[in-house]
Amino acid sequence: MMKIKNIILFSGIFMLGFTSCKDNEREVDSDPESLEVQEENFEESLEDLRQRNSTVDAIEGNPELSTFATGLNVWNIEDTLGQVTQEYMVFAPSNRAYSRVFRQQGYDVLETTPEAVIPYHIVKVNYTLDELKQEIRNANGALVLPTFEGEEITFTLDGDKVVLTGATGVTANIMETFDIENGTAYIIDTVLMPEGIETVTITAED
Repeated sequence: MMKIKNIILFSGIFMLGFTSCKDNEREVDSDPESLEVQEENFEESLEDLRQRNSTVDAIEGNPELSTFATGLNVWNIEDTLGQVTQEYMVFAPSNRAYSRVFRQQGYDVLETTPEAVIPYHIVKVNYTLDELKQEIRNANGALVLPTFEGEEITFTLDGDKVVLTGATGVTANIMETFDIENGTAYIIDTVLMPEGIETVTITAED
């Protein structure tokens, strides 16, 4: 009787071990495919991250735009523009433009409101400079475009120069332009303000 019990116990242990080995074999067999899928997903996420960072990278690469680039990161541009599929234009104020605002109004006016000021400088369509001029002419001299902040900017021509007029009546001129991954970036000489932010009058640079 004892021998029979030992044989039954041994058989049970053997079958349990055999089943466990089979399970391990199935796990091992599925690992290569699972790892391949994970690797593909990782590469897709990495490429998506590179594309979302491209706007910030292009702007950070210009030493004249370091203050605006800081604002982009504070505003968390990746989470916002990462969801945007269409092209857009970024109108980035120069460091001198920010310095003038800080001298006249203090640092708080921009540092505490990046979620309003930064997206007000990003327009929901994309034109090259020549295309932008033509669109202004097609709009009888005054082209109104929506921004990511929600309010609009009006574009007009002063001779051959493009002038931006913000919601508060402040104007800015385009100084330079360069391409970015999802559109076009323009360097402007004045920080534009949406309505609702208390500001003093910003005078033009000498």
